[in-house]
Amino acid sequence: MIIFLRSTGCEWVEKTGGCTMCGFYCATSRGREVSAEEYIAQFEYVMDAVDLGDYPIVSIYNDGNIFNEREMPVAAIEKICSYIDGYKNIKKVVVESRIDYSPDEHVAKMKKALNGRQLEVAFGFESANAQVMNLCINKGFSANNFDIFHSRMRGMGVLTKPLLLVKPPFLTEGEAIDDILQTIAYCVSRGIDYVDLEVTTVEKNTVVHELWKNDLYRPPWLWTIVELLQQCRERFGDRARVYVSPWNYSVESLDWARNCGKCDAGITEAIQRYNSRFDTTEFDGLDGPCREEWKEAVTAEDSRTIPERIREQLAYIRSTQLSSS
Repeated sequence: MIIFLRSTGCEWVEKTGGCTMCGFYCATSRGREVSAEEYIAQFEYVMDAVDLGDYPIVSIYNDGNIFNEREMPVAAIEKICSYIDGYKNIKKVVVESRIDYSPDEHVAKMKKALNGRQLEVAFGFESANAQVMNLCINKGFSANNFDIFHSRMRGMGVLTKPLLLVKPPFLTEGEAIDDILQTIAYCVSRGIDYVDLEVTTVEKNTVVHELWKNDLYRPPWLWTIVELLQQCRERFGDRARVYVSPWNYSVESLDWARNCGKCDAGITEAIQRYNSRFDTTEFDGLDGPCREEWKEAVTAEDSRTIPERIREQLAYIRSTQLSSS
């Protein structure tokens, strides 16, 4: 069961404009404080709507950072955990937070309030490449920060789940494949055997949206996702279970992973079947009329450096905005 609580909104957006692909801020109160009582009331609404006892795993997201006191009061977390404690069938609770907005004391309070249940913290790691992470995504931390965070959580008995971004802006299709494979290899080297692929979608009020409107960004091909999953199986075997997250969450996606339109449904269904067992034989025999076009996209190169691409593409967007105003 995945529960989205309407929240104050991610502090990283307020400080820096946020990550280049993330439109979740639009689903929040956009800075208006949400009280502990309001959070608790939302969770009580969910409890009235569904029987949480039917779900061994419950994910609670606030479209931001659940451990940031400015976004979600600790009192709300503790009360929600006390409700969860009433459902003996719930074995694990998953939450999400930036690693720099996750102080040990807040994590420890939630772990204690869960009364022995497994706590898992999902976080946007996106890429192990510092340039991709900070220039393409505007993440604001490094792989070294991740290593420290992972070590801290492991020492507290808390699981971590890195969320990796498939095709950040400013990367070619081939570079995006290489970036994910290198990032998964990094995670495996740290003893992490489960990662989520977050496939970039186009959401309003983001840098990706502006690039997309100006034909400077295309979401990844479905063939790219298939290629990633097959290569991961070949390279890492059972050392890496790679899950593909859905295209839609709490905000509308304007565009998402796609092929030519003729083979999209079959490949999307194969990815969904793969997710249930991590069995890449689901992709055996898949083909489509656009496969050769995808191969051309994968081998296409951009001779510019990433900083050069960013400067030129953002300058182009500014010029089009000025000319239309």
